[in-house]
Amino acid sequence: MPKRMNTLFFKTLLMALLYYITGEISIAFFQKSAIIITPFIPEGVALAAVLIYGRSVLPGIFFGQFFFALHSGLLPAGALGISATNTAEAYLALWLFNYFSFDKRLHSIKNLFMLLGMILFVLQPFSSFVSNSILTLLEPSLFSNFRHNALIWWFGNIMGQIMFTPLLLLLYHNRAVLRWHYFVSILIFFTALDYLLQITFDISNTSILLMVTFPLVIYLITIDLPYALFAALVLSGTNLYFTHLGIGTFSQQPSLIDNMIDLNFYILSNIILVLLIGILFKEKEQAVHALKSMAHYDFLTGLPNRYLLREEIHHTVYLANEYQEKSAICYIDLDGFKPVNDTYGHHVGDGVLKEIVQRVKHFTHSEDAFLRIGGDEFLVIFNRIGTKEALDKRLKSVLASVSKTIYIDGTEIHLSFSIGVAWCPLHGTTVEALMHAADQAMYQAKEAGKNCFIYA
Repeated sequence: MPKRMNTLFFKTLLMALLYYITGEISIAFFQKSAIIITPFIPEGVALAAVLIYGRSVLPGIFFGQFFFALHSGLLPAGALGISATNTAEAYLALWLFNYFSFDKRLHSIKNLFMLLGMILFVLQPFSSFVSNSILTLLEPSLFSNFRHNALIWWFGNIMGQIMFTPLLLLLYHNRAVLRWHYFVSILIFFTALDYLLQITFDISNTSILLMVTFPLVIYLITIDLPYALFAALVLSGTNLYFTHLGIGTFSQQPSLIDNMIDLNFYILSNIILVLLIGILFKEKEQAVHALKSMAHYDFLTGLPNRYLLREEIHHTVYLANEYQEKSAICYIDLDGFKPVNDTYGHHVGDGVLKEIVQRVKHFTHSEDAFLRIGGDEFLVIFNRIGTKEALDKRLKSVLASVSKTIYIDGTEIHLSFSIGVAWCPLHGTTVEALMHAADQAMYQAKEAGKNCFIYA
């Protein structure tokens, strides 16, 4: 069997098993309860899978739903129709989210609203209407309950997708940084907490339950959103199970309708609020990071700017003391750059600077620092360079590279560097002392004819 076909077969088998097993779990836990609209877990799993892996999981969704429907008592024709509808729903989701450029990492409120809106107003109305229409055609006696059955179908499926799809997407895209033992701790802690509140202390007020649990869930957002969302899911699961057993807060309301409304409102509001607050918190972090980047890095070249100068030199002093090796502070001025801007315009000047930076970067290592500290002034710190001979070789290579012709928009540009070099710790261990020594040496290089380097 070709490798591609082999991969598709196992992906189909795995998706079908996952769909079937999660469907059985959904029914096994909640089918006997009169006050629970069952959150249909396979819908959430299938939507997440198709958004992550694409069309390759569609056959698995079809076969998983088909065998689940047969096992639930549907005749083959009904099972086939429901399976085709759910597969079409998954394909529709994939097409719509690709068309609207949905970010599966859920990095913005816009993408969260898109996900929720598609689930509530497109995917599940389509699935519930078409599926119940098929069942009604096969068994006309169901027509009298069409609206009721469609509503229950719609609500159960949106619960399954809202509860599980965002969590699975976040787990997948953050899997490299998540600490999986945290999830075990969260499962144990929140299950025990919910049992303590509802069973041991017999709390019958939903507001009190929210006041105790929700701040703890929100705290987890400050660690990472997937942890908070998993905690909200654990609380939802324990509440569903307690209510299924006829115990706990949501089994003490005066009527069946009150029970159903309170329980499902608690679950959905918990999940959606955690998502909203978590993504807003993430957006704020990203905005702060972007502002810091704008303040600390040069927009044109991407190099650290003067604001990070003190931090870089302090790091150099630390390395010099730690390893007892010299580092070189190289103050660089780009010779003849102003006439380029005056003659050819700033767009050519910007292109020149970018090219110069790329050439110099070729001669720096990961432990070195390269900063833009002015319009045509740069600072390169060669950390732990060791000997003068090693530095001479590096700087000669830099000068030779920079002096080569630069071509920007068909224009030939010839430039050079004047470089002043100070040694750390020989010429000082403060920013002021080292910068002064390197600056003075750079002016000597200019006076010496440019395109050279001078030691302080």
